[in-house]
Amino acid sequence: HVQFLMGKAAAMPPTYITILMEKHMKRIAFIFLFFCLISGGYVSAAERNDAGTELQDESFALLQEWMDRLLDFQCENVHPALDGGLLCPACARMHGRIGDAVLPLMYLADRTGDEKYLSGAKRLMGWMENVHRPDGSWMNDVNVSDWNGTTVFAAIALYEALHYHGHLLDEATRRAWEEDLRNAGHFMMKNPFIYSRKREGMRNMNVNYSASATYALYAIGTYCQVPEFCEKAREIAADVKAYFTCPNAFLFGEGPNIWSATPHGCYPVDLLYNVEESLPNLAYYARMAGDEDMLNLVEKSMKTHLEFMLPDGAWDNSWGPRSFKWTYWGGRTSDGFMGGYYALAARNPEFAEAIARNLEVLKSATADGLLYGGMHYRATGMWPCIHHTFGHAKALASFLEQEAVELPEKALPRDAAYGMRFFEEIRTWLLACGDWRGTLTGYDSEYKVKGTHPMGGVLSMLWNRKTGPVFASTMNTYRMIESPNMQLHNRKYLTNGSPRVEWMKEGKAYTNLDDLEAEITCVEKDGVYIFDVKCHLVDAEQHSPLETSVAVSLHYEFSDSEIVIEAAGLPAEASLILPVIASPQEKVVFSPQQMTVEKEKGRLSVLCQEGAMSLLPADADGRVINPVPGFAFVPVQVKNNEGHPQKVRVKIKAD
Repeated sequence: HVQFLMGKAAAMPPTYITILMEKHMKRIAFIFLFFCLISGGYVSAAERNDAGTELQDESFALLQEWMDRLLDFQCENVHPALDGGLLCPACARMHGRIGDAVLPLMYLADRTGDEKYLSGAKRLMGWMENVHRPDGSWMNDVNVSDWNGTTVFAAIALYEALHYHGHLLDEATRRAWEEDLRNAGHFMMKNPFIYSRKREGMRNMNVNYSASATYALYAIGTYCQVPEFCEKAREIAADVKAYFTCPNAFLFGEGPNIWSATPHGCYPVDLLYNVEESLPNLAYYARMAGDEDMLNLVEKSMKTHLEFMLPDGAWDNSWGPRSFKWTYWGGRTSDGFMGGYYALAARNPEFAEAIARNLEVLKSATADGLLYGGMHYRATGMWPCIHHTFGHAKALASFLEQEAVELPEKALPRDAAYGMRFFEEIRTWLLACGDWRGTLTGYDSEYKVKGTHPMGGVLSMLWNRKTGPVFASTMNTYRMIESPNMQLHNRKYLTNGSPRVEWMKEGKAYTNLDDLEAEITCVEKDGVYIFDVKCHLVDAEQHSPLETSVAVSLHYEFSDSEIVIEAAGLPAEASLILPVIASPQEKVVFSPQQMTVEKEKGRLSVLCQEGAMSLLPADADGRVINPVPGFAFVPVQVKNNEGHPQKVRVKIKAD
């Protein structure tokens, strides 16, 4: 990461370096060394990647594929208000955050020497004037949302484009971009809602803004020679340090109620916003500012969050309060974790391994040059939103800007069949038995809108090495909470993706998914992990289908060979719902006692030991897709047998 830091020092004028030296005498020798090293001149993107590893080469190929396709959607000679913008095929409009693509375009222009990327970047920034405000901010969208907090992320992309590749620009363009960057910094300074966690008189902000403002302001202050920006960045960072949990150093604050723990001791933590925006930007800030305390916190937090990466490289955010922005490969409108994690990979080789595996998931979700918002979007006729592509292209470019380093291979935490791990701050258990990986959650921290994620002792993720994902939770009720940043469901049927007990009454679902009072116990016996859950059937407002509460129980057994799910105390109107993940291309054989799904590398079997299975209504292809996280499901319903009322039991195997 020395090359990255050298570039930062190169942008500092002598007067600013003097300020830094006076305040941080311990780093004088380090800064002096930077100037000695950079005296040889500018290092281009191509030169930085000459010694690239296979990981960098594959990342570059995917980045170029994405950006070449995005340029096909760039308007030219249509109308002055449209020229330079990128038209989204899924949303039929131009997203206000497309300016983030300036970094990958400038990187490719520098790396390849192809004029089309430089021209595309200039025209893109020209279109961004449509969302540029006199106060220096950029709006999130045109005539859809006046939200301008995302100026933080737009400024980071513009800063990195200028810092690494500004030499490609003509003088007039470079000065104009620099003026926009400086004004963005002034906007952040004048609007504390961007970075203040006190929120007094402000709209409820999530921590990803204040965390990222540390890097944005420090970088702009350094590049534009405005020391007060850097001082404000340090103040914000000092505040943010208080938002890491004990003992696991989760960064919390992705929700409205952050000042005290929930009744079950939980805090508002969202994995994807943390790993794809907050932690990387805090890492960049800490490196630039020499903030070792922050760097150590970020490193510990990154390790904790990496516990939730599945062995295939997917991010398991099935439990997060902002899981409505979750897709299997990452976040829908966040940037990506690659650059931030790679910045610390020299000390943590598993971080590079995580990038390599996630890259494979990104490639598998890419078709026709665009990153689809769900693994089964294309198979079920959903179009790709370009937001996913340009956001993660930005993260890939930030990763590729760094010097390639050969690192030893190292396993991911979830590779090992370690049994069970419990994370008390989010009341969530990870299971790793044989080839099975599971996530069971009783997380009771709600977002601003209720029903965004499962609670109540739900098996929110089940994965197997032979079959891939089996269960993956969705929003409890699919709603366009952030309509500019989500896709409309376009098929007849819609299902919740969480395994659950459900009672449908007068068109409303009462389930254990929203139960805030579920009791969960776990014991290990002879290598089998046994969970017992006492819960209630309620809606998001905690209403019962009856005048009295409806209590049910769930029993789970996790072993190397199989998973057992049992539901007891079921009213006659209730049933166990198992939405089994299956692409329309995968063969399904079904009977009331057994269902099999033929996967590419194995067969999944669901065996009904007590009760009887049936299929709920589905679309013509036999599947029901949920846009978040983007899987197609076979909706299985398990009802009581007459001889065994109030109890159903299924066994899940993979071979």
